[in-house]
Order: sequence, then C-alpha cells, then structure tokens
Amino acid sequence: MPDSMLPPRTFAERLTRVLAVIVVLATAILLLIGGMVTSFRAGMTDKVWPTEPWYLAVNDQVWKEEHAGFLIEHSHRAMGFIVGALASLLAVTAWFTERKVPWRWAGLVATLLLIVVYGEFHRDMGHAWQTRIAGQGLTWPKGSAIGCALAAVLLLGISVGSWRSGSRWGRLRLLISVGLIAVMIQGLLGGFRVFLDQLLGTELAAIHGTFAQLVFCILVAAMILAGRNDPNREVSAAERSSVGGMSLALPALIVLQLIWGVMVRHTGTPLSQRLHILTAFLVTGLAIWLCVRCLATPEGRKKLGFYAWHLLVVLAVQILLGVEAYMGKFAAAGEHMAMDPKLRPITIMAASIRTAHLLIGTGLLATAVALAVRVWRRGPMENSETSKGLLQ
Repeated sequence: MPDSMLPPRTFAERLTRVLAVIVVLATAILLLIGGMVTSFRAGMTDKVWPTEPWYLAVNDQVWKEEHAGFLIEHSHRAMGFIVGALASLLAVTAWFTERKVPWRWAGLVATLLLIVVYGEFHRDMGHAWQTRIAGQGLTWPKGSAIGCALAAVLLLGISVGSWRSGSRWGRLRLLISVGLIAVMIQGLLGGFRVFLDQLLGTELAAIHGTFAQLVFCILVAAMILAGRNDPNREVSAAERSSVGGMSLALPALIVLQLIWGVMVRHTGTPLSQRLHILTAFLVTGLAIWLCVRCLATPEGRKKLGFYAWHLLVVLAVQILLGVEAYMGKFAAAGEHMAMDPKLRPITIMAASIRTAHLLIGTGLLATAVALAVRVWRRGPMENSETSKGLLQ
C-alpha cells in the first residue's frame, strides 16, 4: 500500500509523534546528567528535597567553581522537571487523537487530574521537609499520596477502556499514559533517594538508576508506535516466527545486565561485577545471533536491516566502553592501587567514560526495544475511521 493511500493524519497525531521524539531526546539528556551525578559522586551534594525547578536561576552561588557538585545535581533535577513537563504535554496531546468524544474527554480529565494531584503531593513533600528540619518529626502527606495513586489508576483504567473499545491509537495512548506515570514514579524515587538517605542509604539510588532504564524503554516504544505504520514495512508471520522470540528476549536480558551494571556503579560488590560481565557475554551472543537472523533473508534486510546494523554498531561501542570503564574503576596502579575504588579520586576522563558507558548501554536497550516493536507491530494503526477531531 503506497504511503499516499494511507489515511491522512490529524494535526494532533502529527504533534504526538513530534512530542514523543522530543521526550525521548530530553530523557536521553536527563540520563546523561544522571550518569554524571553518579560518576562524580554528586548524588547527595544537596540534602534538601524537594527544591524549585528554577533553583539554578535564583541561586548564584551554585555557579561558583566550588559548588560543582551542586551544579551537576541541580542540573539533573531541573532536567527532570523538563522531562516531566514534556511527558505531561505528550499525554494531554495524545488524548486529542481520540476521535470518540466521551473517551477523549474522560482521558483528558483523568490526565489533568493526575498532573494536578501530583503537583500537590510534591508541594506537600516540601512542607514535610520543613517540619522535619524544624525538629517536629516526619509527617507524610498521605492524602495527596493516595490521591496520586487513585488518579493514576483512573487514568490507566480509561486508557485500557479506550484501547479495548477499538479506538484508533488506543494502544499508543495507553503506553503514553503508562510512560507519564513511570516518569512521575522515577521523579519520586530520585527525590526519596535524597529525602530518605539517612534511613535507607544508597539502596534507593540503585533502584532509581535501574528504573530509569525501564522508563526510557517505555518512551522509546511510544515513539516508535507514534510513527506512521506502513503495511509495506510490516514483518511477515514467517519472519516473525524466526526472530520474534529472540527480539523479546534481548531487551529482557539487557535490562538484567543493566541492573547488575547499576549495582556495580553504586555498590561494586564482587557478585555484581561477576554477574554484570557474565550477562554481557550473553547479551553479546544473543544480539549477534538475532542480527544474523534478521539479515539472513531479503525481507529481514529490507524491513529490519536498519535496526540490526544499528544494534551491532552500538553493541561494539558499548563493549569497548565497558572494558575501559571497568579498568578505570577497578584496575588502579601506583598510590591508588590499594584504595577502595569508591574512595579513589575521580578524574574527568574516568567519569566521562563511565557516563558514556551508561548512556550507550541505555541506547543499546532502546535499540533492542525498537527492533522488538518493529518485529511485533501488526497492521496499520491508522484505519479508515474519519473524523475531524478536536485538533484536526
């Protein structure tokens, strides 16, 4: 089917695609800064949370050289606010693609309700911090927390209902709603890592770093689904049976390998080191075998070749960075040889390599997710339903 024969997209559908790409790019920048926070050990430079999104703009001392840790950490927080705002805008825009008016307005109301209640919870956490430092104990804002949970459940329920009703772009709106909730949870994990540091130590930092990979996967999958689904690019049943299982197994294995990588960065235990390296061998073998199978047939080369070659290139870069990052962290010489790796001085080169290794690892996972979505995506998302829609 030629592209000209596909139903025309509404303005809201085109805008959703653009915003999905922007959210993914902004999240990649957020992950980059987050990696720098860990690499430069700046995670607890500022022990106050929550802070305002404009903190960097109104606090001149942060820009001084001696406050480099503050600058890195608050850049991460500011970028987190930006990603949250973009994810919220994407979720709102996505509901304008719903052509069934009752579902559209129900989804819009639920999304806006969740955003408002989440903002209220963030404000209440600021009050809880003030009472804590005033020596009046810790009072959790249970009301707004329960409100956030109920609003999230309501949004998910409406998204599932819209999808099950056969509504156009229903599965994409469901995925975007899940992505918005995941972004909110990730923000809370980052904040609680600061808020509860004295109680839980670095455990939440590891969970925060791991969950970030899953959030990025959800957003990448949404970006792929938001693209035009040309039936000519749909993978046949025979090709899907050949590579489908491996395309699902690879992202799962990469997630497991990244979990061990996060543990190496935050704890450096011998067990996490061994498991990270062993699963790296498994990821490499499965990725190469999957790419070979994708490129073995003319159809695979035509429809999956871009993703397969991209996966191989990213994998090669990631292996090189992994070796350098490991040697830089654990294989010291000279006066630092006998020191605990967590106590050795951080150089800009070492921190850059470790951060790049983290970012490319996330890119490898995103590529694997994109390949899996392409393999399993069936039929054009755009059907023959015609309606002007609210933003057409």
